Amino acid sequence: MLKQSTQLNFRGDAGRMIDITSARLWLEEGFPIADVLTMLEVRRRFKLCARDGRAYAVEILWAAQDELRNEKDFSIHTQKETRHATA
Repeated sequence: MLKQSTQLNFRGDAGRMIDITSARLWLEEGFPIADVLTMLEVRRRFKLCARDGRAYAVEILWAAQDELRNEKDFSIHTQKETRHATA
């Protein structure tokens, strides 16, 4: 986590959630990870230094990837349960 996390006060966690959602949408659309990182860095370029902007972008990207991974795991389990259910 960023050591200067107080600089990231974008009206609470709303800015962070918006960034995670945007990153997730870009990943679902098939954009390369490097492009997603760039998009996230550019969004916060005036609020964070380059190093902190990269760290923030990586954290957001990891969170978005975790959400996608969890969503896929849930849908796989649901499909298996439906297929193996007895009537």
